[in-house]
Amino acid sequence: MYVVVDKSREDLGGNIRHGDANTFAPRLWRYLIERFAVRSMLDVGCGEGHAVHFFARQGVLAHGIDGLKSNIDRAVAPIALHDILQGPYYMPVDLVWSCEVAEHIDPDKVDHFVDTLANGKVVAMTHAVPGQGGHHHVNCQPSEYWVDLMQKRGFELARSQQFYREIARRDEVPNYFATTGLVFTRA
Repeated sequence: MYVVVDKSREDLGGNIRHGDANTFAPRLWRYLIERFAVRSMLDVGCGEGHAVHFFARQGVLAHGIDGLKSNIDRAVAPIALHDILQGPYYMPVDLVWSCEVAEHIDPDKVDHFVDTLANGKVVAMTHAVPGQGGHHHVNCQPSEYWVDLMQKRGFELARSQQFYREIARRDEVPNYFATTGLVFTRA
């Protein structure tokens, strides 16, 4: 496994070269597309754009952003270079997906991240929990922390969180969403 990290900007986190199978939740993604009639999506912290590529193959107008230039250079789908630590990214969409990014955002920059999530009518995200190890994990929080931040932006935690996690659990490869996934809808 080859982890991509920019040594000059370790604050941007990192990702696994060629994609991390644990960030994929195709059964959940298909369900969200169907359930919420998703026609457009934004992947925040998309790495090389593997989820963007998946959504595009489902007929969704899919776009991703990442802060590592090397990910943009190796992207498997068109994605944009954007450093979320410098400010939010604005692109209204039906769905925002963000997997294993939240814990890399310094608390003093978390508003940029959450304002970017708020582009979606629906937001699906994962987060690391307190004490969870990992490269540049500086904001490991319980789910309630993220719920509070999203509620302040007019979102509510979707009903049946366990149902969404159960869908993710049915995938062939274990994924982060099955453990810490959250789905929000605009209130």
